[in-house]
Amino acid sequence: MDVNIIHYFLIFNTVLMGLLSFLHAYIEPYLSRVLVRLFLYGKYNLKTIRHPIIAKFEMPKRYFGQFYALYTPIYFILFCLILNKYLYNKSVPERLLSLLDATLGASRKPLVPAESTILSILIVTIHVAKRAYETYYVCVYSDTSINIYLYVFTFLYYLTLMLSLIGESEGFVRSSQASFSFHKFTTIQFICAFIFLWSTYMQLRSNYILAGLRKNKHGDVVTKEHKIPFGELFNYVSSPLQLTEILMYLMLSAILWQSTTIHYFTIFVIMNQVECAILANHWYRNTFKNYPKERKLLIPYIW
Repeated sequence: MDVNIIHYFLIFNTVLMGLLSFLHAYIEPYLSRVLVRLFLYGKYNLKTIRHPIIAKFEMPKRYFGQFYALYTPIYFILFCLILNKYLYNKSVPERLLSLLDATLGASRKPLVPAESTILSILIVTIHVAKRAYETYYVCVYSDTSINIYLYVFTFLYYLTLMLSLIGESEGFVRSSQASFSFHKFTTIQFICAFIFLWSTYMQLRSNYILAGLRKNKHGDVVTKEHKIPFGELFNYVSSPLQLTEILMYLMLSAILWQSTTIHYFTIFVIMNQVECAILANHWYRNTFKNYPKERKLLIPYIW
């Protein structure tokens, strides 16, 4: 059957996330602590019961870095393959075309021009490489865990994102032709790319601030306790990481506006990051009585 599996993958996880968010918001006191631990991770499940069976399917939160270490070279290789295709008219490997047919459907259309594809892959590759650097050289993780579902989902997420960035692009659909020209880049595309890169840079700056809370002036880790962060975007919102993540995907959707798949990722990210921001704001205000009252949840000065 010719279907876009990635659409269903994202729809399922978006609905699941929405359902779990509803349960957590309205009937969380009545939920099993074990069930809560299945979908909460990090500082949000510090007080939940560590069930002996579920513990066997949990792993350290720092394992998230494995995804970025794995996908950084893969995204870079894909970027080189795209340049070979658009600049030198090299053929696309049959195995890649078959994988795209299997995940996005054989009837997919070449909706996205070469220029948009090159720009989107470039900025996402930079972002993934930056995340690899952050997780291994900047972030200081506490001794918290993630469950195996989140681990597998994250692996599949970056794989499906990679396929979606090229799956509806000229030259990556069978029998389609690609024509590339530097003159076809638009000012709007460059503005969107700049905002995307600014957002990922601000994520790096925010992670430096968070890591600094656990280090002394010499850069040595002295604690893994949670503290109130201050500085830059933290002066305005509780969740700058979530704010910038949403901005990045909005810009990606704008660059790839002709695509029918990338917008599913953007919707999922918005819902997921808003939920994370709500949880973070709630946790900070309940944990620290001196938490700044003027600090907004996600949007500076507004909400």
